[in-house]
Amino acid sequence: MAFESTAMWPWGHLAFAYVLYSSFFRLRYRLPPTWPGVALLALGSQAPDLIDKPLAWTLSLLPSGRSFAHSLVLGAVIVVVAVAIIRRLDLPGEKAFVIGYYSHLVGDSYRSVLTGKFHELAFLLWPFAPLNTGDEPTVGIVHYLLHVQLDGQVVMELGFAGVVVLWWVLDGAPGVTAVWNAMRRRITRPAS
Repeated sequence: MAFESTAMWPWGHLAFAYVLYSSFFRLRYRLPPTWPGVALLALGSQAPDLIDKPLAWTLSLLPSGRSFAHSLVLGAVIVVVAVAIIRRLDLPGEKAFVIGYYSHLVGDSYRSVLTGKFHELAFLLWPFAPLNTGDEPTVGIVHYLLHVQLDGQVVMELGFAGVVVLWWVLDGAPGVTAVWNAMRRRITRPAS
């Protein structure tokens, strides 16, 4: 693919978010992370791309795959609405969603900061800062993800994600028991 990105891949975003959340949870509560916080973390870590990329690359409704939900201003609105919904549903883990969401923005920004290419951070101030959309993919998001090439960045993030999966297992694989029990209840539920 011709698209050169300073952004992370989905597995990199999830791994980075999990490291931050697990560290936060252990420092704050002296326990490994719990369910459904881990699920809300996963959702938050993917939310900016789940919103922006299909709307930009597939439906052409946004100017860039990093615009609306990647904006600090508009993203704050999304986070406030998501937290309100999480509270309304009485789910523990609103901090997990927030950490996941903002870790995504950090993950998409850190290379530009480290290389001094601050102009690449304009997406954080969209719509108040103009975006450079010249190198955006011209294919839909599904096609783009199905045609990932194993370059250095992809391999590095996959390796990082593998290490974080081990970290998650050492944390007790939060979520596995809850998902397994929910699936088992559905399968073994008597027919009415």
